[in-house]
Amino acid sequence: MKNEKKMSYMQKSGIYILLVENKRLFCHALLWGIPFAISCVLGWRLVHEGTIFGGGGSAAAYVGSFLLSLLETAILSVPAAALAAVFMRGGKTSDTAAGEMCAVSGKAQTKHASNTVTGEGVAVSGKAQERRRPAWQAWLFYSLLIFLCRMPVFLAYYPSVFAYDAEGQLYQVLAGDYSTHHPLLHTLFLGAFFRLGIACGSVSAGMAVHSVVQMALMACAFGWAVSFLYQRQISGRVRAALLLFFAVFPANSVLALSTTKDVLFAAFVLLYTLYLYRIVCSQNPEDGQRAVVREGEKAGGKEMAACVFWAVLMLLFRNNAVYAFVVSAPIVYIGLGGRTRRHYLYMTLLTLVLYGACAFSLKAVTHAQNGSPREMLSVPLQQMARTRVEAEEEIDPSIRQELEKYIPSEWVFAAYNPHLADPVKSRAVIHDDPAGLIRTWIKLGLAHPAIYIDAFLDNSLGLWYLWDTSHAQVYGIGTESGFGYLSTDNRVMPAGFEVEERSLLPGLRVFMERIVSDNAYSRIPVVRLLFAPALYWWLLYLYLVTAFYRRKYRETLPIVFLTAYCLTLLLSPTVLARYIYPLMVTIPVILPCLAPDGE
Repeated sequence: MKNEKKMSYMQKSGIYILLVENKRLFCHALLWGIPFAISCVLGWRLVHEGTIFGGGGSAAAYVGSFLLSLLETAILSVPAAALAAVFMRGGKTSDTAAGEMCAVSGKAQTKHASNTVTGEGVAVSGKAQERRRPAWQAWLFYSLLIFLCRMPVFLAYYPSVFAYDAEGQLYQVLAGDYSTHHPLLHTLFLGAFFRLGIACGSVSAGMAVHSVVQMALMACAFGWAVSFLYQRQISGRVRAALLLFFAVFPANSVLALSTTKDVLFAAFVLLYTLYLYRIVCSQNPEDGQRAVVREGEKAGGKEMAACVFWAVLMLLFRNNAVYAFVVSAPIVYIGLGGRTRRHYLYMTLLTLVLYGACAFSLKAVTHAQNGSPREMLSVPLQQMARTRVEAEEEIDPSIRQELEKYIPSEWVFAAYNPHLADPVKSRAVIHDDPAGLIRTWIKLGLAHPAIYIDAFLDNSLGLWYLWDTSHAQVYGIGTESGFGYLSTDNRVMPAGFEVEERSLLPGLRVFMERIVSDNAYSRIPVVRLLFAPALYWWLLYLYLVTAFYRRKYRETLPIVFLTAYCLTLLLSPTVLARYIYPLMVTIPVILPCLAPDGE
């Protein structure tokens, strides 16, 4: 009897279906489980030992460390793959159960067809259709609900979360001396409300208007995303969970008031991805199957125009988005076929032309100067600095002499931070001889490849290691400083142009600050994972693997840009929640679209 219960439990578990029931599922689940296990092993070693290569110095020590890593990866891969397998099967735990569901579904369809002939099914279908609201009503309801849920947080942080790059951008507005270091369109957008406040005699009032407008824009974008799932008839429980996430999740609530460019950029990425999904996945189905086009989902000229519009705004709001778009466009084009491929080509060319025209016009009108190229050298400079810090005495004297020109020893040992490139990047001397710096970087890397690998992984740790905490304290931590998971510090402006904090709900502000500045969320076991940037990175990868397992290859195309954008973050100066924010708000919407019909 006990053995029968044990066998029954195993049959319901993900491990049983992974190891016994479905060999194809086994292979695809391991495609997710093995990389995830590797990230856990390497991340733990990097955090606790400072290197992924183990210690000891001897060849035997390195071999032993490598074999131990392989063993740990093999052990972790199975439960990780089993967890992925449950999602990849849509929550079902056996082929038998799936077969029964298909049989029931088939009977139901047959009965429905029969009833339709006799006139019985028409009435039922009509009543069901009456119960469904038009998509615009669902969008309006969701948007208003999200906006109203944000109002208390707005009052708590009144007039705005004046943080991140706001100070530098508005100095450009005051001086009339613009730079492409930050996206010009966002600088002008932010500056418009700043000038409005100056004209009204209160800069704080102008920034309060900015907060309300941005809150409304974000609420409309998120409301449209939930209504997108409503049109696809995704489960009401899934929509309710997503609505709750958009409305009250602290990162969404606080960032909606923030002056950083990443907020609106995230909304544009979300809308572009969903419109592209409708265009790519709602027509010209694969394998000769009939397309399932739900209410309001069939893509036409309006959808294509909207997709181009959001794509242009997306590119204008983030400099590295342009690189991701250029890389992703050929991949999507190759993956399409027929008329959709031709339409996508026209859309892509029009997007690039409009973006180029807008970017050129903005630069010409503002007489903006080009940004510094040192932003692209964050990782190389980190690698060179780490080599000096960890192996100064082992560096060849001739190379050390070259290094001294770019990263002098007088400050590098104190400035180097393994998780933040800014201290090294801002002091490095690169303008006189950038080609020489690259040559020195290559020679040093060939001599110390292990340190280069550690430096790269440490700098991007928060993107791929689920239990990383460095991303939430890279600039500091604490309510007094306003630094932590998010930056809520009030940036200093010149006299007469200050943005004065005046919380209208101080108790709520204290509570929110405990979460986003004191990082109190990190003490809640499961909830803390929702704040981790790496969670959304791994959910994106889970989406890709699941789509391949279910042979929904076309549904991978709308997230190619998102994947390319995330890869560009590996070269960023650090890992911050705002950098990963586009993925954080998009993947929870696109993931349920993989669910089988009716789920």
